[in-house]
Amino acid sequence: MNLDDRTIEDMLGCAGQPTEAARWRGMTVDEGWREPLVSGHGFRHHYDESVGDGGWVFHQLNDALSIAVVDFRAAHHLSRTHRHDDHLVFCAWIEGRSTISADGEPADEELAHGFCTFYGLSSGDAVHTVYEPNRPLRWVSIFLRRDRVRDVLGLDVEALPAIFRDYILHGTPIGLRHVPLRSGASIAATQAFECPYEGELQRLYLIAKAIEIVCAVIQSHAEHNDADGPVLRRADIEKVRLAREVIEENLDEPLSVAELATVVGMTVKKLQYGFQVLFRGSVAQVYKQVRLSKAMVLVSKSDRSMIDIAIECGYECPGSFTRAFKLAFGSSPTLVRAMAMQGVLAELPRERDAQAHEMSDGALVN
Repeated sequence: MNLDDRTIEDMLGCAGQPTEAARWRGMTVDEGWREPLVSGHGFRHHYDESVGDGGWVFHQLNDALSIAVVDFRAAHHLSRTHRHDDHLVFCAWIEGRSTISADGEPADEELAHGFCTFYGLSSGDAVHTVYEPNRPLRWVSIFLRRDRVRDVLGLDVEALPAIFRDYILHGTPIGLRHVPLRSGASIAATQAFECPYEGELQRLYLIAKAIEIVCAVIQSHAEHNDADGPVLRRADIEKVRLAREVIEENLDEPLSVAELATVVGMTVKKLQYGFQVLFRGSVAQVYKQVRLSKAMVLVSKSDRSMIDIAIECGYECPGSFTRAFKLAFGSSPTLVRAMAMQGVLAELPRERDAQAHEMSDGALVN
């Protein structure tokens, strides 16, 4: 199923509408419906059940910065075209994976949990995404408007790495790039889902988290930009991607690097090089990032015991899991779960208030 094209102009235009009931009541768009955020400057998009379960929330944080928080599961095979003219886009994936391609680029690439994909395309160009059915997907997309970044954020653009500087100043396109999410950026993306605030505090909180993610991704790209190596063949790229899938599917019984290389039909040396080129890290570093990202999802979104989570994510004992988790995210698993539960409990009064408001004037659509 091909979904309607989505543009940044549409999202910003919708977010900028006043929240009066008459403008929103019965607003049906893009295979679902939308309702304004109580705080204004944004909306919640619900997918029709024929498309999938869940939706996404868009916040226009200021004239230069917007964020979309996505949480949905496709009902069947879906594809969509996205156009984000004059915006630098960062997609930080928390759970699941999808496929993305850009105009003029021959090969599809993966959006995968534990990684951030960023790009800044020429005006009129698009990216195309594909979502497989019954696969939980959670990610945060951050949009930086290139002609407002300096004035609104006070950013010294000349001090940025060349690819970001040239896009912001001259519109020089940035093709699809992928970097592993650092621990701070990973937890910041997760915290965007668990925002405990509302109104102006929510806006400030999301600005802080968005900037934290952007800074981490720019720094990671700058540190690991080693584009001088030989180019991998298409067959090699497919094998490296398969190796990552094998890692994701065998976290509870991890393979050694040699075993992984044998499974995908590569030498250890070439496999390690492929991981450095595609994922900006060694096999061991990517394995650690993937299992800790999965652990963060299970800790914050489930009620499973820490022992079960440790075993599923490849840790032999809860103690080593707790130490690795705290080192990566700065907090223990039990504290992160407690914070996540506080966010859930804080959301309940807001939901009741929204329902009461809807019953009184019909302003919101469930």
